[in-house]
Amino acid sequence: MISKRNLSILAAALFFTLHLVACSKRNTELETDYAAKKASAETLINQINTSMTSMKNDHDQWMASLTTASAKAGADTAKISALKGDIAKHEADADSINVLIDSTKAYMNATPDQGDAFKNADDHLGTNFNDLSDRWKSFQDTHNSLQQQVQQLAVTTAGSAADTAQARVEKKQAAKPAMKHEAPKPAVHTHPGIKRSSAH
Repeated sequence: MISKRNLSILAAALFFTLHLVACSKRNTELETDYAAKKASAETLINQINTSMTSMKNDHDQWMASLTTASAKAGADTAKISALKGDIAKHEADADSINVLIDSTKAYMNATPDQGDAFKNADDHLGTNFNDLSDRWKSFQDTHNSLQQQVQQLAVTTAGSAADTAQARVEKKQAAKPAMKHEAPKPAVHTHPGIKRSSAH
């Protein structure tokens, strides 16, 4: 006959065994999903980090180009100033992307043995990756749009400066007094004359 003490020990052992079996049961579907999200996130983050360097160089060149354009005659200084403001806002958006990258990375080191925490990490990784992907696409679109605007403004300003210079030349020429043209003097014809013979 099994004593109550032995029965308690058997029950505890059975519970522990069932607990181990439950913990060891892996959710392969969840692990596959997490691995795919993590790989996509790593690829996107690497792409962003690489592109940001060249984009920062673009921003510096744009600012220099706009500063040069504003010094030219006939420049639309109001438009140039507004465009500089848009570029500054664009650079601030880059900072927000870096914050979102850090948030995404925070969920990229989870392991299956963490149970519910792993499922939570999978959910948050997916959400943050989607947000980062959307924000990055919008950032790229804005970057391309600003580049076109800067190039168009540079061409317009160069054309205005050339027109202004031409107008100055024409105005200067118009201000010159007209040269007086004297009437041609009549030609003086000399006749050799006739020698007279002397009287003898």
